[in-house]
Amino acid sequence: MKPPLPAAPIPSIYQDAQHYDLLAQMTAPADLPFYLRQVEHQGGPVLELGCGTGRLCLPIAATGVETIGIDNAPALLDQARAKAEMAKLDVTLLAGDYRDFALQRSLALIILPYNAANHLLDLESIDACFAAARRHMTAESRFILDTFNPDPKSLAVDPQREDVILDYHDPHRQQRVVMTERNTYDPATQINRVTWRYQIGGQPDARVDEIDMRVFFPQELDGLLQHSNFTIERKLGDYTGRSFGSRSCKQLCVCRLNGRPSRG
Repeated sequence: MKPPLPAAPIPSIYQDAQHYDLLAQMTAPADLPFYLRQVEHQGGPVLELGCGTGRLCLPIAATGVETIGIDNAPALLDQARAKAEMAKLDVTLLAGDYRDFALQRSLALIILPYNAANHLLDLESIDACFAAARRHMTAESRFILDTFNPDPKSLAVDPQREDVILDYHDPHRQQRVVMTERNTYDPATQINRVTWRYQIGGQPDARVDEIDMRVFFPQELDGLLQHSNFTIERKLGDYTGRSFGSRSCKQLCVCRLNGRPSRG
């Protein structure tokens, strides 16, 4: 038996659900219609890995399909539960590590949406997550992974360069907030450290958020999925269903089991 994985750290941005939700309203992609189409096709039960505050799993649950969400950030889960209670939704929200989960059942659809895969920082974590998903699938199940298609030029930017990425009114503080971003990419590990700083009301704020993101290049990602006994049924480049190509911004992999003996 493999030893348990060390606990995954929870970045500071995931410890403030109110702030996270506000940013998600401005930055999250228009991916919900895509996932609702997949749910309509596959049916339930549906499992979302890295469900956060419920941006996807709650609307999915609202369709009447049995829905489960897993996340390791208590603050985000508390926010998701509060939203579900307010909307009177029947949804199961579990605290856990989506690299290693055991629900003792099969699922029709498992989704790893909006760059949640990029929190799998090493091969051990990637293999563990894919293996856990695989253990909950049948021949009819589907596993969908959504990550960005990396732009080599953006990875090569000066790590001292700081760009304004958001300029918005914070309704909770009732102040203008300017958010800047700095990227430091390590080619050896393929990890990009993203640093966010804030100016609030025209003054630098003490808050600094950092998050590490594992970058997946297209052929590498395909190989990792195939190594984990998945067949990529479709690889899409956006949420409208266009096939993946060299100019695509997204890598949307819709996978099924390939039927070979499991590696773990």
